[in-house]
Amino acid sequence: MADQDRIAKALSQVAADGSNLNNGDPEARQKLVASARELVNAAETPVESLLWNIWALPTRTVAARIAVDLKLFETATSDNGSPKTNEQLAAATGASPTLVKRIARTCASMNMLDEQGPGIYVPNALTKLLAQPEYAAGITFCFDCTQNSFAQMPAYLRNTKFQNPENPVDGPFQYANKHDGHAFTWLTAHPEVFGAFHGYVHTLRIHRPAWTDMYPVKERLVEGLKAEGDASALVDLGGGVGQTLQDFSKAVPEYTGRLVLQELGEVIGIATAMGVDKDKRIELQVYDFFTPQPIKGARVYFMRSVLHDWPDEQCRKILANVKDAMDPGYSKILISDCVSAHHRLLCCVRD
Repeated sequence: MADQDRIAKALSQVAADGSNLNNGDPEARQKLVASARELVNAAETPVESLLWNIWALPTRTVAARIAVDLKLFETATSDNGSPKTNEQLAAATGASPTLVKRIARTCASMNMLDEQGPGIYVPNALTKLLAQPEYAAGITFCFDCTQNSFAQMPAYLRNTKFQNPENPVDGPFQYANKHDGHAFTWLTAHPEVFGAFHGYVHTLRIHRPAWTDMYPVKERLVEGLKAEGDASALVDLGGGVGQTLQDFSKAVPEYTGRLVLQELGEVIGIATAMGVDKDKRIELQVYDFFTPQPIKGARVYFMRSVLHDWPDEQCRKILANVKDAMDPGYSKILISDCVSAHHRLLCCVRD
């Protein structure tokens, strides 16, 4: 039986947050989302919650991935978003209209499409977003790279007698993909997934505050910058294909020091193929951060979304190599990573 007191309290909170949103409170939208979810949780029965969150979830996840291959979102938004039948949605790939109907209806249950009538679909705001390749890339990466790991994780943990994974190259990912080595090595061997990964992380980043908005760059990095050599460098360790440095260069043109991207050879190869080195400001350097840092006394050693990939012991090794290269009182370590499920910018200065 529904908890009427809980429902009444949730309704009151939704009304209050909605009113605050209408009155221009800049924080009210996120509060309204949270209170609306609490209302759904209060109103649902336990069986409904189980059905929606557990039994239906695998179906919805795979349907979203198939929809990307079917070009469902691009087709739905074509011709100015005019209504499309199952047959029209199927025509883009020559798929079975019956199959497309099954996938489209599941996508509609996730608000990825709107079903205007039986077998008639129109795009909504989420459809238009997913019609852009960089947003659909998130579905591709999460399914093609992580879903197999999740599916095989119970078997992996049974195999280890439910021990906490500590070895970064012998975990659920390696077990599921029959792969010896780090996940990034696997990604470089699967360029379509690797490309989706970079599209995904870049898209996530542009919807979050830039680290240059959270950290006093001018006061802490630009002022007092030594003009030449290693001392002028901002070193991005494990920085992928250089998007962070590109963004930094545009956001802080007054930083006149070197911008150095350090990555594994396979990733540097991809960055080169993408023409990152054509930006004369960005230097590409093959480097393994478990080895001594070759750039000594840099102004900044920057790590974004690096340390959360590694157990504590490996993190200590990475940080120790940076520490040994720093110039006390001048060099800084900047870490932008996940803390309690929220991204925060951490600053560490060696005195």
